[in-house]
Amino acid sequence: MSNKPNGDFQLVDAGVLLALLVVLVWAPRPWGYFFVIASALALRRRILWLSKVPKYVVYALLVYATAFVLDYISVGPQKTDKAWWEVVVLAPLAEEVVFRALPMSRLPPPLGWVFAVFIFGALHPQNPFLASLYGLALALAYLGGGYPASAALHAFNNALWLYLGTSLF
Repeated sequence: MSNKPNGDFQLVDAGVLLALLVVLVWAPRPWGYFFVIASALALRRRILWLSKVPKYVVYALLVYATAFVLDYISVGPQKTDKAWWEVVVLAPLAEEVVFRALPMSRLPPPLGWVFAVFIFGALHPQNPFLASLYGLALALAYLGGGYPASAALHAFNNALWLYLGTSLF
């Protein structure tokens, strides 16, 4: 089932997506996260929330495992001073709205994938390539299980890296 609009609605959706991206990037934390999550509740009828295509979940887990191993070998765990609830709860909920749920359900496929993978990677400057690989895993999770699947995988990833970062220092 597709929620994709036609014509002028795509311009409106692109404008809303761009506005939420700006808020997510430039608003002080955690307020930007709260704003995006609140906006998602207002936009809930415009977003495809659930999907059941198990093969994409399998692909997502394979890509995620590859990204994790490459990340662990090349970069390793990093210590952070951010609160756990911001990293494990707010960031995944907000980022999955902006980078997966809205673009992949409201924009044409090439643009939705660009947001889901490459824009996500570019906004994680520590290692844009690995972040893009994680973005691909999260996009596949979204295709396989919708917003809950991508948000859960994102939260799991952040929790795992937070644990590894704090247990080594």
